[in-house]
Amino acid sequence: MGTTEFDVAYRHLLAAAGAISVTTPLAADLRSDIDWTLSHIALSDRILAAAARDVLTGLPVIVDNRNAMDDTAIRSLVALTTHTQRVDLVSRNAADLGAVIRATPDHAADMPVKLHLVGRDGQPVPEQRLSWGDLLRLRATEHLPGHTERLRLLACAEWSALTTARGRPFVSGSQPASAPVLPGQ
Repeated sequence: MGTTEFDVAYRHLLAAAGAISVTTPLAADLRSDIDWTLSHIALSDRILAAAARDVLTGLPVIVDNRNAMDDTAIRSLVALTTHTQRVDLVSRNAADLGAVIRATPDHAADMPVKLHLVGRDGQPVPEQRLSWGDLLRLRATEHLPGHTERLRLLACAEWSALTTARGRPFVSGSQPASAPVLPGQ
């Protein structure tokens, strides 16, 4: 399967994350949100890479994002790594996921995927089903660009810009009501 959109989305995400350093002047809550976002992406990429391997072997594919949304797992990853190490982890996990996707035949894009997802609040969202190709497309065109924009805004400390058109606070992983929920959101 092709990874052009996927590769572009990660290039932008990693550029935004890499532009942030330990010397970037940020309030503690903004830095914490950046840490959460990078950890969440790294953990969700591991989940997606495992799902990609199931696609390759023809096993039923279930994506369960609980670990990528789990506060304990995220706090542990943040405690054990620096910002630079988290950016590197995102890069390595994305490379692993991309390699498995590139090894996947195009016809596997139609393989059904069952999504068992929870939101950032830990509450389950209704079970969903997508094709593997649709899941990857949404990851590359919706999920990753949303996190990239969030990182850019947080790094600029423009918290007030993180609101939706409806005036509600932006919550990591939130999307318009019409958009499907993606793994890790």
